Amino acid sequence: MNWNRDKSVRLSKCCIWLFMVIFVLICFFAPQIFSWLISDTTNSKARLGYFLATVYTGAVPALIALLDLNKLLKNISCGEVFIDGNVTILRRLSWCCIAAGLICLVSMIYYPPFLVISGAAGFIGLILRVVKNVFAQAVLLKNENDYTI
Repeated sequence: MNWNRDKSVRLSKCCIWLFMVIFVLICFFAPQIFSWLISDTTNSKARLGYFLATVYTGAVPALIALLDLNKLLKNISCGEVFIDGNVTILRRLSWCCIAAGLICLVSMIYYPPFLVISGAAGFIGLILRVVKNVFAQAVLLKNENDYTI
C-alpha cells in the first residue's frame, strides 16, 4: 500500500469524525455511564454531580478542539499550510488543552487521578504553543518570500 499525504489527511479526518461521534455519545449517555461507574461508592449522588459537571464543562473545549482540528485539516488538504488562519487555529487548540487541564485540575479535588489528565492536557497545550510559534515564524518567512522578486 502506497501511503501519501492525501491518505494521511483523509485518515485524520475520519478519526476526527469518529471522535465527534464518540464525543456526542459520551455527552448524551454521561449520566448513565457515570451512575453505573460510581454506583457502589458512598455519596454516589453528589459524586455523580461532580463527574457530570466535569464532563459537560470539559465538553466545551473538546468540541471547539475537534471543530478546529477539522478546519485545520481542511486547510491543509487545500494546500493552505502556512497561513495566519492556521496559526489562529493552533493558538485556539492550545488554549482548549490548557482549559481542559485546568478543569481536570479543579476536578482533582474529588477524584485525584484527574491530576494525570490535567498534566497531560497542559503538556499538550504547551507543545501546541511551540508549534504555533513555529507556524507563525513560517508564515512570516512565507509572506516575506512571496513579496520578494
